[in-house]
Parts: sequence; C-alpha cells; structure tokens
Amino acid sequence: MPSAQNWLLLLTFDGSSYHGWQVQPDFPTIQGTLQQAIQSLTGVNLKVHGAGRTDSGVHALNFTANFNSTSKNIKTAEKWRNALNAVLPEDIVVKSVQKVSADFHARHNAIGKRYRYLIANNSYHSPFTKNKSWHIVQDLDVDIMKHVAEVLIGEHDFSAFRSSNCSSPNTVKNIRDISINNLYAQNSILQIEIEANSFLQHMVRIITGTLVEAAQARIKHADIKKALNNGDRNLAGCTAPAHGLYSLKVIYPEGLVSWPPEVIDN
Repeated sequence: MPSAQNWLLLLTFDGSSYHGWQVQPDFPTIQGTLQQAIQSLTGVNLKVHGAGRTDSGVHALNFTANFNSTSKNIKTAEKWRNALNAVLPEDIVVKSVQKVSADFHARHNAIGKRYRYLIANNSYHSPFTKNKSWHIVQDLDVDIMKHVAEVLIGEHDFSAFRSSNCSSPNTVKNIRDISINNLYAQNSILQIEIEANSFLQHMVRIITGTLVEAAQARIKHADIKKALNNGDRNLAGCTAPAHGLYSLKVIYPEGLVSWPPEVIDN
C-alpha cells in the first residue's frame, strides 16, 4: 500500500445552509460534506481536520483543512482541487491545495486566527447582504467602538466573552488587533476584524455585540473593564448573529504555509 500524503486545502464557503464545521449525524456540516466528497472520489472514508470549529451559519473566506490520502488516481494538488470542486456543492469551494508534512495539522499548527464581522448599518436591509451581515438600523458611533476596542486588545481572561457551553480550559487569550472601518460603497457596511492567538466559543460574536451595544450607549466603558476583570458575562454585550461572521485568515509560523496571492481574499 502506498504511503499516505497529507493534503492541505484552502476553502471558502457560504455557511448559510450548514450547521457549522463539525460533523453532526442529522444535519449538513462543512466537514461532513467534504468527507462525503472525498469518499465519492476515493471510495475511502477519511477524516478532514479543520482549522477550528465554526458555528451554524458562519462563513469563511480563507479556511484551512487537511486530510491524508493514499489515492492512486488523484496524486497532484491541481487534480485534488479540480476533482473536489466537481463534486462539492456550489457553496463550498476549494481555492487551492498543497502538500504538507505528515505531522501537519490545520488546527494544531496554527498560531493565530483573524475573523471579519460585517454589519449593514443603514435604514434598509439590502438583498445583497441578507444572511451575510447583521442589519442594524440605528447609527453606530465608530469612534466609541474603537475606544472600547482598545480595552480588549492584549492578553486578558475572556471568561465574560464566551458561550455558556464553552468548555475550553484556558480562557486567557491575546487579542493582537481589532480594526473597525466603514465601507460606505458596499451597502453601508461596517467591517470589524479581530485577530488573536486563539478564540473561545462565540468570543468574536460577543465582542462584536459588546462593541455595538457600547456604540448604542447601552454598555458603559467601565463595565467592559469590569467584565474583563471579574469574568461576569452579564457585563458584556449580546452575542451577534452568526451570519455576519467570516473566518478570514488562519495564521501559521512563517514559512510553514504559503498560498498563491491570487487565491487569498482580503
């Protein structure tokens, strides 16, 4: 039997029709759909390892996943990309494929992640942003959001910014950057990007909800500091809807993974 080759995929997907990444017995998921596609091509049931779990309805622009295969018929990265895209549904696309070492793992080797959250901040909800952004009619004060974001940047215990179902043993995370920008040309989209070494369950969505409620004068600046200090979830904001969230980038040690610039969505 030939030795298995470890393949790394760069994916983009619309998560609207899926119950997140992880396989679930009775619901369609990104992982399950990928594994079914590979099985249809190879006849072998393989496990695909994602860079992380995504919630139901969350999207991805640049998401990584790897799997090992001994297929004799599909031996090159280009053939894997073409073959998978031929059998996958249109809302999951393999943008690029590359060989990686046998011990490479899409999640374990990652040293950071960056997410993007989109808010349609206008009086109407454009049909082009439905299920792709959080529609908020009330004007949001971006300066206040940026001021609050400064409190969250750095290494903190983010116990107050995680789901009640989160089982992570380590609640201390290091947020490296939070950027907030208005893109008036794109249906009045407010774009929030958050980068950290790793995230707790719902952490990006709760931070987004906190920024929004602060911009609406529903949360005080001091309350957010208290939330960080004592881990009180009640002091943080709401959990923003999943459909505005995008996995933007999985960060690996320099030189470990390099994608062609033309396939990266910024």
